[in-house]
Amino acid sequence: MTLTVLAAAAILLLAGCTEKPETPPGTSSGPSLSKAALPYADAPKVENPMSASVIQRDPCDVLTPAQISSLFQGKPEVQPARDTGVAQQCRWADISRGSSIGIQLLYAARDGLSQFYAKKQSNGLWQLLEPVQGYPAVAYGAKDTRQTLGDCSVLVGVADNAVFEVDVNVADAKAGTVDPCKDARMVADLAVTTLKSGA
Repeated sequence: MTLTVLAAAAILLLAGCTEKPETPPGTSSGPSLSKAALPYADAPKVENPMSASVIQRDPCDVLTPAQISSLFQGKPEVQPARDTGVAQQCRWADISRGSSIGIQLLYAARDGLSQFYAKKQSNGLWQLLEPVQGYPAVAYGAKDTRQTLGDCSVLVGVADNAVFEVDVNVADAKAGTVDPCKDARMVADLAVTTLKSGA
C-alpha cells in the first residue's frame, strides 16, 4: 500500500464516529454452533492460517504506534482494552474530530467465519470483500448503516477457527459520500500485517 493511498484513506477515516454495538451479531460465549468440520455454511477455507492464539493477544497491540499515526492527524485517545463478553476490544478516537477505529478479537467465535456465514441471512449488510493479504473478509451488520451513519464493520478470518473485526466510523458530514467499508478493510490490512509479524 503506497503512502498516497494510506493518506487518502486516512482522510476518510478522520471525519467522525458513532459508537458501535458491544456485542457483534453472530457471536456467542457458548459452545461451537456445529460439530461439523470447519469451515461450514459455505464459508471459505482459510489458506495459510495463523495460529488461533493471535485472538488471545492484547487488542490494543494489533495496530502499532506507527500505523495509528498514519490513520490520525493528531494523537488519538486510546480506550483501554475491555472484555465485551465475546471479544477483547480496543478503540482509538480523535475527540476533536469525532473519528474512531475499533479492533475486536472475537474469542467467542470459535467456529471462525463459519459462525457468521451460518447467520448471514439475518444481516442487513453482508458484502464479500477482496481478501486481506489472502485472508477472507466480509462487511456485515444487523443493519446497513453505511449511508445513514457512515459506519462499517469488517470481519477477517485468520484461521478456520479464528476471526477478528474492524469497526470504522466516519463523520456525519461524510455519511453517504464515502464507503466506510473500504476504510475498514484498509485498517484490517494493517492489522493483518501486525498479526503476521508477531509484533
